[in-house]
Amino acid sequence: MRNSLLYSIKYMLFSGVVALLCVASVAKADTLRQAENWFSGVTTLRADFTQIASDGSAAEGRLVMRRPSRLKIIYNSSPPLNLITTPIWLHVDQPEDSLLTSYPISETPLSLILTDPVSLRPVGYDTIVTDSSAGIIQITLHKDSGEGAGRLTLEFTEKPFQLRRWIVEDIAGVKTSVTLQNMVFGQPVSNTEFSLPNYTQK
Repeated sequence: MRNSLLYSIKYMLFSGVVALLCVASVAKADTLRQAENWFSGVTTLRADFTQIASDGSAAEGRLVMRRPSRLKIIYNSSPPLNLITTPIWLHVDQPEDSLLTSYPISETPLSLILTDPVSLRPVGYDTIVTDSSAGIIQITLHKDSGEGAGRLTLEFTEKPFQLRRWIVEDIAGVKTSVTLQNMVFGQPVSNTEFSLPNYTQK
């Protein structure tokens, strides 16, 4: 009788844990789907931003995105600095030095939100979903090594559901957060906004 009772208690506890895990898994999948659908609904985006690095340094600027693949980040800095993406490259433009440096876009976790369609469950990455009582949802994609290694955290407001910040952490642990403000969606964005300088002709 006692053994039977203990078995029943253990079975109920195990079943309860499994049920909670299933609920959590469904909730996680729903949140990821909602975030992926949000990106799918974005054709163009213009926004101001504030960037803060691990060392406490801060910068401001504006960005324009035209999904898929195209993103330009313009820093209000001296000397000036621009980041421009293509389907293959991340270009770092330093106008004062007439210098353009290019890196494969796949080497940065930020490439994950520039693909079409966006998948927040990519092969090789661990995905963690957390939410807070303040109505902020975080989706963190982490990869320890190889191409695109690092950590990308996307922060969404719950009501309305939209991206408000991303945090990129490289494999050395250096974090850079970009908070978006004054977002405007759906405005026309021409190819010329992503034109690359041709410093060799100067």
